[in-house]
Amino acid sequence: MYNLLRFIKINHFLLLFLLIEGFSVFLLLKNNSYQANKAINFSTQYTGLVYKYTTSFSNYVALKETNEFLVSENAKLHSLLKNESEFTDSTLIKSKHFNYYPAKVINSSVSKRNNFITLNKGLKHGITTGMGVITNQGVVGVIHSVSKNYAIAISLLHRKSAIGIQLNKNNHNGILKWKGFDYKTVNINDFPNHIPIKISDTISTNSHSIIFPEGVNIGAVKSIQKNKDDGFYDVSVKLFEDFNQLNYVYIIHSQAAEEQLMLEKTIKENE
Repeated sequence: MYNLLRFIKINHFLLLFLLIEGFSVFLLLKNNSYQANKAINFSTQYTGLVYKYTTSFSNYVALKETNEFLVSENAKLHSLLKNESEFTDSTLIKSKHFNYYPAKVINSSVSKRNNFITLNKGLKHGITTGMGVITNQGVVGVIHSVSKNYAIAISLLHRKSAIGIQLNKNNHNGILKWKGFDYKTVNINDFPNHIPIKISDTISTNSHSIIFPEGVNIGAVKSIQKNKDDGFYDVSVKLFEDFNQLNYVYIIHSQAAEEQLMLEKTIKENE
């Protein structure tokens, strides 16, 4: 303790300078979106490189499980190309409007209020911000920032995440959000309480999104509570995907998204 106090006394001017400098950088990034995005892109490039090497050993240990996964997915792809059919247990949905890019998860979190996922694909692989991320079990997130070789996605387990969904049995639409705490459960708060819904009903993406194709399974209804104040259900959904075991994902992009956005923009400008 004495040595620590002595160190602080000797270097208090330097420590005070570093503290003020750090606070200044924090304010700069918080209040200027351009500088913040530049900082994120810069950190993405170098943190992605670190994560790549730290996961090398774990990848080697998990080779057996990885090979089994790849064999299963290759079999589905071959069948899809041959028969032009869908798989009810997979997100490999027949759609000529979406491109699929395979990627490896090299870092992720589930315990924070705002969680992110680092992927080993970047600009040179054709990845851009706004693309969707899915697995064979469902929706994972949306690409937030990209460097040359890496990308960071906002996880479904994030305060700002909001996914358009539908109840599969009757196509009622809603918005899926994460309240925090439990990484296996998400919530829907805008289902009217007059619609028929029960435990184990399945939820998937709806047709209103330009990021995800319609029909990507997300989870099953876990619990239902009536909110007497506003006439809506508070629905808890158990995710099919275990976000604590993410390994391989698909980054997807809609070829028709830009055309749709441009058309909708003209309508808004004429209102």
